[in-house]
Amino acid sequence: MRRLDLSELEIRIGDQRVAVRRPDAGAATAAPAAVPTAVPPPAPPPTGTPVTSPLAGTYYGSPRPGAEPFVRVGTQVSAGDPIGLVEAMKVFNEIATDHTGEVVAVLVENGDTIAAGQSLIIVDTGAQS
Repeated sequence: MRRLDLSELEIRIGDQRVAVRRPDAGAATAAPAAVPTAVPPPAPPPTGTPVTSPLAGTYYGSPRPGAEPFVRVGTQVSAGDPIGLVEAMKVFNEIATDHTGEVVAVLVENGDTIAAGQSLIIVDTGAQS
């Protein structure tokens, strides 16, 4: 009961009743009131052009388990570069970007279930080299 921080437990089955109380529960001590903490405002979403998935399925960020991911934040991509794989109906479909620039956000993680039209990465097309 201490481990679960219980001071009293009552079980009723039909007309039978069993009550158990911790002997050291005694007088309950009041917990201090929670002091609200300042929550920082959410970071603004990255600006750029989203690259979306054309189909629903499971997203994979690398060509095989343990391999380097196709893209990371800071990766320079060109139109046609692969950014991930989407497994749909036991078929792995390579997803490529239509944009050239720098990846400023990766919005999905390996193994995430994604929807058709969901944004996968954000590309800053003004950061072209």
